[in-house]
Amino acid sequence: MSSEKSYLRSHAYHHLLLISFVTLIIIVVPLALNVSSLDGREVWGDVTEDLICAPDQNGCSALNLNEHYCERIVWSRFLRTPYNAMSNMAFVISSMITLSTVSLHYRWMDHQRPRVPPQNHLQRCDLLNKMYALLLAVGGLGSFVCHSAITYFSAQLDRAGIWMILTPVLAMTLLRWVPMTYGEAKGSCFYHGWIVFWYVLLPGGLSAFHLIDPTNALATPLLYIGIPIIVGGCISLAAVRFCLGKCGYIRETQSNYKLAAAAIVTAGVGFLFQVPERVGACDAGSGLVWKLTHAYWHILISLACFFNHRFCFFERLYVPDFGEKAGINASDRDSDQDSDNSLEMRKVDMEEENSAALSVKNIDVII
Repeated sequence: MSSEKSYLRSHAYHHLLLISFVTLIIIVVPLALNVSSLDGREVWGDVTEDLICAPDQNGCSALNLNEHYCERIVWSRFLRTPYNAMSNMAFVISSMITLSTVSLHYRWMDHQRPRVPPQNHLQRCDLLNKMYALLLAVGGLGSFVCHSAITYFSAQLDRAGIWMILTPVLAMTLLRWVPMTYGEAKGSCFYHGWIVFWYVLLPGGLSAFHLIDPTNALATPLLYIGIPIIVGGCISLAAVRFCLGKCGYIRETQSNYKLAAAAIVTAGVGFLFQVPERVGACDAGSGLVWKLTHAYWHILISLACFFNHRFCFFERLYVPDFGEKAGINASDRDSDQDSDNSLEMRKVDMEEENSAALSVKNIDVII
């Protein structure tokens, strides 16, 4: 046991060093480019009305060219709004920690004797976790480009990135409703089909819609209506499953609902901070710390995604003993134990009968 703990601890240290190194790079490099002689106009383009507005948009001159989400724009810098841009690195860091958590848990499962079986779909199919982490990082990088460039095209990357983050969250919530036995019966075909639809086609299609036809009349309403529906749907699905399990209508799971509550609270506070005007952060008397509510939104949403993944990944959809095959419940184990005990008792009785018969036979021979 001590050797196993030291083995896992050494891998945890390696992961920590790797994550720290990558985090240092993704923070230092953009900041170094920002303070270097690199001009933002050379990277993202010159400041024109067409740069940040649609070519056919009316009233473009009324747009504030000095601030973006209440943060002052420095058009000559690589990071034109550095705080809102760099806060998106939280999504990349969250994706790395997610991959590290999954990897360490798989090592722990493999080194248990007997081996611990997968407790849910995310533990059964590692590709689900990798695709989730990838889309989380891609969504964060899209928002990073948006707040660094502040151009019309970069704004569409930000909008497209929202679907990269939201659709996998909905996919994980729906996957909790799929019985483990169904995943076992269908095997990799089910999981690969699930990934293709929820992690490739759906987010890719919605993102392409914003990039190809951003002036479409449905583009903005799709975000304003779709985001609350997805978030509300995830919360409702989790609450309904919890209630049905408590009432005995479906099999109850072993879940850490504190993580689910943490995800809901952080997402709710983040949504409140998304638009600084919503909390009066753009008022003239507001300090810099209060004006950066949009940056806090990025960090809070990345935390909500991390909490949600931990909630789903460590959930036990069924509760077999370690080393047993999936689907064997407690009553089956008790009946199997009773059968084993009965078989052992019958074996003892047969040995006693044979011994008695042998004794009688010996007496007959003596007589």
